[in-house]
Amino acid sequence: MERKIVEFSEGEFVIRSYQCSVQKAIFSQASDGYLQVTNKRVIYANSTKSGGSSNLLVSEVPIEDVGSISSYIGKSLNIFFLLLFAIFMTLIASAASDVLPEWMTHWLFGFFLMLPFIVIWLMEKNILNQDIFERVMNNLEMDKEKRRTIRQPDATLRNILQIVFIIGLVLFIVGLMDGGGLYIFILPLAVFALAYLWVFSFQNEFGLSVSTRSASGSGLTIRLNNFLSLLGKNPSTPGKIVPTTDSYTVAKDLGALVLDLQQAGDLAVEKWSNRSAAVG
Repeated sequence: MERKIVEFSEGEFVIRSYQCSVQKAIFSQASDGYLQVTNKRVIYANSTKSGGSSNLLVSEVPIEDVGSISSYIGKSLNIFFLLLFAIFMTLIASAASDVLPEWMTHWLFGFFLMLPFIVIWLMEKNILNQDIFERVMNNLEMDKEKRRTIRQPDATLRNILQIVFIIGLVLFIVGLMDGGGLYIFILPLAVFALAYLWVFSFQNEFGLSVSTRSASGSGLTIRLNNFLSLLGKNPSTPGKIVPTTDSYTVAKDLGALVLDLQQAGDLAVEKWSNRSAAVG
């Protein structure tokens, strides 16, 4: 039996159900986004928890009112947050040089804080692995019985070391900010922009837009926050929306499913219900 993400009207039932996205935000737990197509509606629901509060987002479009459908799955780069990150971190670096003791603002101290995350990155890229570790230890003539197998840390530890890396990078930049004039701003801006690209890189993104035929309909939209949404325009779902395996199925199937339901009614219900059973 399909999970109901909202209450159904009389005679309404699920034809296809997709766990199509995972929403991640800084101060919220990761939450699953569900898209369901019933014989009457296309429905999207996502329930998030942040602190002690719970938020529920439900968006729906009647089948007969569905117009165009567009979806996107790929990698994206948020230019606005890249610029915001670079400028904000540059300001912090400028302030840190005035309030922190001299030994903390030496570039070597910052480098040591950055080092653990650099090692993790090398492990993730398979540049540093157990085989290389063994070779180094053999060259150093270390006792084999005392060696420990290196492995990638869990997500929590990785996030902590990533934060330490950012702090270390700030202190590293402070230690290099000895010049004057524009140099004192251009160097940090460039380095922090590159760090953003390296640490956060291009993010996997899932987006879906279902428009309505009627002028009064608001449609259904799943997308990342962007600069326009911060200005109160083009509202969107906050946080990062990560695609799942079902996201690709939604992108391929949704248009055909809705079109069949609009044109063939009950015959389409039978077709897609049988297809769902065959896939399962």
